[in-house]
Amino acid sequence: MLHCPYCHGYEVAGSPLGVMAAHPLSVHQAMLLPDWGPTTYFTQGEFEPDADQAALLARRGVRVERSPIVELMGASPGLDAVKLADGRRMAIHALFVASRTHMASPLAMQLGCAFDDGPLGPVIRVDDLRQTTVPGVFAAGDAAIPMSNATLASASGVMAGVCTHRSLVME
Repeated sequence: MLHCPYCHGYEVAGSPLGVMAAHPLSVHQAMLLPDWGPTTYFTQGEFEPDADQAALLARRGVRVERSPIVELMGASPGLDAVKLADGRRMAIHALFVASRTHMASPLAMQLGCAFDDGPLGPVIRVDDLRQTTVPGVFAAGDAAIPMSNATLASASGVMAGVCTHRSLVME
């Protein structure tokens, strides 16, 4: 199970790929994946694409599968196939899911930081310099960006560190 085609897409390029829908934005993820391999969007019986989304998926060559995934098949950490509720097996070598996130610590809330509801869950509100709504408190990484991506998290950490140092020196 993978979360980001930009983090993991090249590792699985050319393989049959799947998106297991976890919320309405899963369609967006399914539209990105065909650049890495043949893609199937599994609605899981809950996240049916609307007419416009279905047209975009079709234009990208994404197959829409309405029978939910009930089992992942293959030796860990690999994936060979998925078993569907109707009994069929489909060859899928990588399954992407954009699950909702949550804060791993209550610290930002305890400090009084404001939060925004990002597309995948809450994020700490920051400005361009990574300053939160609480003076002297900076935030970075997945806690403060609405997209889970290791490179972006690392870069925001560098910015938060630089700006924290600057605020300590300049005050």
